[in-house]
Amino acid sequence: MRLKPFSLAAALLWAMAAQAQVPPPAPPGPRLEDPAQRALRERQDAERHREATQPAPQIAVSPAVPDDAAVDAVAEPGTTFDIHRIELTGNTVLDADTVERVTQPFVNRALGTNRINLLLRRLTEAFVARGFVTTRAYLAPQNLKNGVLTIAVVPGKVEALRINGKTVRTTVPNPALADGPQAGGWLTDAGTVWSMPAVGDTLKLSDLEQGVDQINRLRRNQAEVQILPGQAPGGSVIVLANQPGDRFRFSAGTDNYGSRATGTTRLRAGLDADNALGFQEAVSLSYIGTRDTNAAIVSAAVPFGYNTFSYTGSLSEYNSLIGDTALLYGRTFGHTFGWNRVIERDQAGRTAFDVTLTHRRSEREVNNLLFEPQSLSVLRVALSGLRKFAVGSQGGYATWEAGVSRGMDALNASHDAPDITRDEAHSQFWKLDGNASTQLPLPAIGRAALAYRAQVSAQWSNVALFGSEQIFAGGMGSVRGFREGIISGDRGLTLRNEVVWGNVPVLAGVRIEPYVFLDGGQTQLVANQHWQYLAGTGVGVRLAASAGQHAFTSELLLGHALVQPAELGSKPTVLLATMNWTY
Repeated sequence: MRLKPFSLAAALLWAMAAQAQVPPPAPPGPRLEDPAQRALRERQDAERHREATQPAPQIAVSPAVPDDAAVDAVAEPGTTFDIHRIELTGNTVLDADTVERVTQPFVNRALGTNRINLLLRRLTEAFVARGFVTTRAYLAPQNLKNGVLTIAVVPGKVEALRINGKTVRTTVPNPALADGPQAGGWLTDAGTVWSMPAVGDTLKLSDLEQGVDQINRLRRNQAEVQILPGQAPGGSVIVLANQPGDRFRFSAGTDNYGSRATGTTRLRAGLDADNALGFQEAVSLSYIGTRDTNAAIVSAAVPFGYNTFSYTGSLSEYNSLIGDTALLYGRTFGHTFGWNRVIERDQAGRTAFDVTLTHRRSEREVNNLLFEPQSLSVLRVALSGLRKFAVGSQGGYATWEAGVSRGMDALNASHDAPDITRDEAHSQFWKLDGNASTQLPLPAIGRAALAYRAQVSAQWSNVALFGSEQIFAGGMGSVRGFREGIISGDRGLTLRNEVVWGNVPVLAGVRIEPYVFLDGGQTQLVANQHWQYLAGTGVGVRLAASAGQHAFTSELLLGHALVQPAELGSKPTVLLATMNWTY
């Protein structure tokens, strides 16, 4: 949909600078971040925080109680045998070094019933420590007079999967299987089955935790798991209990976080569908608009074990008045395909590998005179991590991500000229980026539980980049104390710091979280090698309340600019607010 002409304080030089970043005269307003990209960045930050603060998977299992008694200290009132070698049969879960460490204290010892039982318990503890909570060691009938003790290892297998009391998968012959989906989907339970360890596989606790996390990443789910004994030796039944909420979630909101050039008031609307079909898929449609911009985003993600596959599509457009006579109109289409693979995890966190392929096409015209479209194809590879911990009675977390991006000449991307200089915006480029965040409990003041939160984002490129690949600083999503992203660059860094009061008493059903902040940022364009700096400080409060199935959140912020480029004039004081409703 074409926007009608609106007033904007942007210049033709902005459109021209998209073709070449050789320093032009300064435009009469800041370069504006694409509204769809800004919305996606805000969503990613929110999802990162939600994952970091989500409770650990609830899995009921009774591991063996450790017994660290010395072998020689265990009395043997009955018959003993001199054992000079211990062998394990059927072992597929412990490596040779672990087996050696556990069994060596029992070699060349006189072993009877008590000491052999201690060995079996220690083997079981080793299984549990590695997540094989249902694998057990047994002593088969044998003649110990030859000095060889043989222990049979029976790997714990997944015998069946039950969802809300109904069996959906099992190895037991002639089972009574559930009639129809049980996990909340219209068509199937495939997504839940894909997330859980497969029937017949060796049961490992980390696989089960991953499955519960994949299910509970959807807001409608609150799954818990119990492990029950199966019919076969070593067999276990995974019992998943989950009473899902509504499939669809509607949301709307407004804020004054927008740019003065395009309209400060932003309106938002969204529709989310969680596991509507039964693949544990998350589908979302959202819109965000101001006086002179529109952005629509559609996204979908489907889990498969340790993998998550995703797609995000976006369309954004803007109008910009140049002087009093020329109208600049721009439109951007974006497509991103993603694959995330968890490569290591435990109850305290995870490490993941992430690959995304983005194709973005931008079109601009002035008074119906079309500029040459720009097309970028960017492949990004990243590693990310999350660790949760406790300090006293309070929880904390740390996240990190490091990525490298390559602008490719595939998928109809624009090609750089053979004689392009590093000062000109590149379609083919290398870029490094990273981000990290943490929450650390602070010493209490009286009864007030305080916490420190920090978030840092950075990127570096050796050549000039188009605006869609640059880093922006300023606004609620980066350096607070400013209304919008007022500086940008090919290189840069932003740092957010805040101290929050986390246990304010609930007032009339409203949860309150006051905070103070001090943020900063800096960016540099390769074209002019000039660093620009921002810093802002202030106070804010986050509010949350619910009434039935309605949830309301709000945030108020009073901020003041401490440092900004001199050409922007006096340092502003801003009052920013947002109100959101979800059903």
